[in-house]
Amino acid sequence: MSINKRQADFMLFIVAILWGSSYVFAKLTVEAGMHSGLINACRGTMCVLAGGLIFFKKIRHMTWVDFRLGLVVGTINFLGYYLQTDALRYTTPAKNAFLTTMYIVVAPFLLWLFWRERPQRKAYLSIALSIVGMAILTNVFGGRFQLQYGDFLTLVSTLFWAGQIIFFAKYAPHASSPWVIIFMIGLCQGTFGWITTFLFERPTLGNVHWLQALVPLAILAIGITFLAQGLQITGQAHTDATTAGLILMLESFFGSVMSVLMGYDPLTPQLVIGGIILLIANAIMEVDLRSLVVLKRKIF
Repeated sequence: MSINKRQADFMLFIVAILWGSSYVFAKLTVEAGMHSGLINACRGTMCVLAGGLIFFKKIRHMTWVDFRLGLVVGTINFLGYYLQTDALRYTTPAKNAFLTTMYIVVAPFLLWLFWRERPQRKAYLSIALSIVGMAILTNVFGGRFQLQYGDFLTLVSTLFWAGQIIFFAKYAPHASSPWVIIFMIGLCQGTFGWITTFLFERPTLGNVHWLQALVPLAILAIGITFLAQGLQITGQAHTDATTAGLILMLESFFGSVMSVLMGYDPLTPQLVIGGIILLIANAIMEVDLRSLVVLKRKIF
């Protein structure tokens, strides 16, 4: 079945909604007594089972390139999810969602550091705006600095999300199938998650309310890890990078809306203004400003 740009953009819009809702569902699993290692262990295992059942033939023909790429991306993905999920024990879903979008700004500097690809000048403007947005979001200007431990963990997780974006862009086209990579991501999540659980989280297992955690866990595994990433890879192949980036940035908006509706965050001016500034900072990284100048000249 052929996919046109409008359908691809709609897929990415669904991805943004799913990603945004994931913060609340992850928070629900945390409230059910689960720690980050166990959450990732369960969601990874569920993802592997779903992928194995649906895409068994593709996975059976996994190449050595698929395995190596999947192992690297899967490890980066686990570290990002581990930190991001653990952060929800100390911060709210809305702040977690907004701060996570910083990966768009971080990625160009990682490319500069490790691949010697110098960032564009607009990256410095995005960094400045992002600092202002975070300052408002954490209430620095109100005299009560509230950069919580969870906010710090979220910011560290953006390094790994930026790394995943870079590896997807540079090396994913060499994979035999995107579903094989998603299967490997789930496998890494499950494997590293169970290792982390048995090494560091065993005393907490008796406090888990499994019935309360089961539904949000299944949504995270099937809806977010498996379905959303599959839609993302498919949609991005049929639209342009700028449109994709701008649509996917709505993740933080939907995450904040869900958090406010579920009562985790009040709708404060700091949340709205700080979030808007962070979105503008990320949009600057996604839009070709020179093309806008050319367009303006043509119009006027």
